[in-house]
Amino acid sequence: MRRLMGPLWVATVVTGFYGTVRGVSEKAEETGKSFWRVFFSGQENFVWHSAPGWYYPVWITLTVVTVAVTAWYFFSRD
Repeated sequence: MRRLMGPLWVATVVTGFYGTVRGVSEKAEETGKSFWRVFFSGQENFVWHSAPGWYYPVWITLTVVTVAVTAWYFFSRD
């Protein structure tokens, strides 16, 4: 399980990063603001609605599996 935890955490973080960057980029193009202005603006932080259709199921599944594997690893140790 320990070997599985690393790649799962990396995949989860990279997937979340992809969704954030894609959403912020599209919102920046839409509003004409710079990427960083949209990224650091408190009003427009949750812009993941522009992510592709596969994004949410994959990201949620990865997160749940990663947390479950990590919890199992830590709590099943003697």
